[in-house]
Amino acid sequence: MNHLKSYDLVVIGSGPGGYVSAIRASQNGLRTALIEKYKTLGGACLNVGCIPSKSLLDSSKYFFLAQKEYHHHGIFFEKIFFDFQKMMNRKNQIIKQINNGIKYLMKKNRIDLFQGIATFKTKNILSISDTTSFQEKEQITFHNCIISTGSKPSKFQNLNFNIHNKIISSTDALYLHEIPKKLIIIGGGVVGLEIGSIFSRLGSKIIIIDSMNQIISNMDQSLSNVLKTILEKSFIKIYNSLSILDIISENPKEISVISIDKNDKKRKFTGDYCLVAIGRSPYTKNLGLKNIGIKTNSKGFIVVNDFLQCSINNIYAVGDVIGKKMLAHKAEEEGIHAVEHILGQKPCKINYNLIPSVIYTYPEVSSVGLTENEVKKHKIEHNIGIFPMKLLGRSHSSGCTDGFLKMISHKKTDQILGVHIIGEHASDMIMEATVAMEFFSSSEDIFRISHPHPTFSEAFKESALLNFEQQSIHM
Repeated sequence: MNHLKSYDLVVIGSGPGGYVSAIRASQNGLRTALIEKYKTLGGACLNVGCIPSKSLLDSSKYFFLAQKEYHHHGIFFEKIFFDFQKMMNRKNQIIKQINNGIKYLMKKNRIDLFQGIATFKTKNILSISDTTSFQEKEQITFHNCIISTGSKPSKFQNLNFNIHNKIISSTDALYLHEIPKKLIIIGGGVVGLEIGSIFSRLGSKIIIIDSMNQIISNMDQSLSNVLKTILEKSFIKIYNSLSILDIISENPKEISVISIDKNDKKRKFTGDYCLVAIGRSPYTKNLGLKNIGIKTNSKGFIVVNDFLQCSINNIYAVGDVIGKKMLAHKAEEEGIHAVEHILGQKPCKINYNLIPSVIYTYPEVSSVGLTENEVKKHKIEHNIGIFPMKLLGRSHSSGCTDGFLKMISHKKTDQILGVHIIGEHASDMIMEATVAMEFFSSSEDIFRISHPHPTFSEAFKESALLNFEQQSIHM
């Protein structure tokens, strides 16, 4: 085996968890290789997820605002229209630019790239096969390995998913060549709401069907209630507590979804496309995990310990493939954590409770820490301060007065336990909460800090005062 290329670390998968861990390893002196199945780097996040969806969300938002809001600012158009293909071209160009940026980082950090399918032969040898012929191209050896192969959109079991190309995944939705007249979305989570927002702004009639009793069921219920009201004002119809019985096509131009509620009442929804957005499943195909005894759980996620080691201790796994929060920034933190453990350092244990979540609707939604239901479930004595965005001067000047900031703190210690925001720039505002909670700040700490005026961040100060003294300056 002396002729095989040998590495201190081999990373499988070039998504956020993969390429970040490869860079971190190389920066610390490890001879590092990165294996990617696809021709482009960046994983699902860059190519079929975070980046393309945010690009289209921004494009469609500007069109929506130009139609509905700019006249309030004294801005008028003789004629307004959009070029969908140009929007898609812009999105594709952004992906290309960022992909080239990742390639540059690989070269800068002297990371060897391999394009192909990685399969474990032993706990120290990987086979790399051609993605078309599946013929082995070469083998490489490694001391340590990080699996960062991500996830794929989940599918319903035992349902026909090839009906006239009318049943689509989130990947398909981001590469459509036309605007659906009527789009049925199964799933009221982040993906369904964001893609629904894109096409709603561009003229599609949107129907969202969800099996839970609230949309964004992993977030605070107050966020769900307000967001649902806002989206329904934008002509997005949302139906909760419905289970899917079947998806059928009665003619080549239409697709129908048959659902049933808790009272066994059936409903039929018909559109020209059906987007299935019911979550994501770990992608471990062709890795050969069983070849070396790497354990997975009942849902297919790779089982890891607190150091992110698999059942084979020189092999680690990070990101979507191990479950928990399926977020790009969570994968990055895990990738760095795994590398630091490989280096013999003592990285801090990842606090998954303090990894913020964001939904890029309009207005945005963000959340970190415990929800109100969770503190009640754990019988934690608490205070809650809710400050409406409409009471901020910045909200009125921006033209977006919807939403609120909700802070939950411990009743006795005043420590901040959770912050939940719906409003303009919520994706940026959540970081003040995250930093504060990482340093065990109290609501009084936040109230005592000067916040610039006029900004949206003033809602954080006002909510803190509500928690600390049960009163607010501007409410």
